Amino acid sequence: MIRNQSGHDDHHQHRCFDGICETMDRLGVPRNSKWRALILFMRSIRDYDIYSPEQKRLIQELVVTVLKAGELTEERFSEMARKTEEILSAPWRERLQAALGDLSRAIGESRGMMLKRKGEIQVLGTSTMETVQSGKDIDQVLEDIRRGFQDVVRYMEEDVENLSRLSLTDALTGLHNRRAFEDALTKGVHWAKAEDRPLCVLMADVDHFKGFNDRHGHLVGDQALGAVASVIRECQRQVEERGDNVFSARYGGEEFTLIAQDMTSKQAQALAEHIRARIENYNFIIRDVDGEILDSGIKLTISLGVACLDSAWKDSLEQRLVNAADEALYAAKQTGRNRVIVYES
Repeated sequence: MIRNQSGHDDHHQHRCFDGICETMDRLGVPRNSKWRALILFMRSIRDYDIYSPEQKRLIQELVVTVLKAGELTEERFSEMARKTEEILSAPWRERLQAALGDLSRAIGESRGMMLKRKGEIQVLGTSTMETVQSGKDIDQVLEDIRRGFQDVVRYMEEDVENLSRLSLTDALTGLHNRRAFEDALTKGVHWAKAEDRPLCVLMADVDHFKGFNDRHGHLVGDQALGAVASVIRECQRQVEERGDNVFSARYGGEEFTLIAQDMTSKQAQALAEHIRARIENYNFIIRDVDGEILDSGIKLTISLGVACLDSAWKDSLEQRLVNAADEALYAAKQTGRNRVIVYES
């Protein structure tokens, strides 16, 4: 069972209860010092659902490092404070990096489109002059010119739509990207609260993917991620044919996520189990750059965490939901992988 530790009791008493204050006393950490305040703050991170399991783990390792080292110097304090800040701000830095990557790709695409349209506009100018000089009836001349401009405007409108789509699409897998997922989750949570309907998030991670990349190389790893995305997309299509509403995205690296709108916890768990089983039974094929098969029957597995909106949550609903699903995913990885774990508050 994954337990929600977002209690609202006296946190100072809770932290002292588990022995942290007594430990600091034994190690000579002065009371009412900034060192004690920093350690207690770092320790309190584990009680908040807005932080991910990975953030909590890294912070707790820092706490242990501080207490074991016993180096209560100004330099050491600055180092610990900096590392704590880096861990807590890491998700925002990742989002910024992803956003910059999306922006760079969109700029590249827009530049290509503008160069293409520049040529078309030049052709339009030439054809307009030829039309004017053709000696046709004035009404026919105006109609030909108007039709030419309408074509260019239509092409440019299509470019805007394509750029908007590209900015929300993961280039490798063709699924939505993290930015699109976050936008969809915000809208989904708002709808679920307004309509008092369930909403669940599935977080999935390909098992032992680093080892897979080390064995086969990153190009083959990219093929595998594309195949995983195809399986997820097919599972999504199947449930949507039954009338369910599912949104899938590549969250980053080998992580994928789905939003199951109007699904109960059991229904979302069934979807996660369906995806897990399909991946486990899928025979991946490795191809070279020319499309020739190099190897087949390659096996991968995937672990998934499922979390649904909790009526007890009052704020930061999107972040709590993602962190809860991530915590369940972390538990699935820690307890053997290739399994589905559901978050329970």
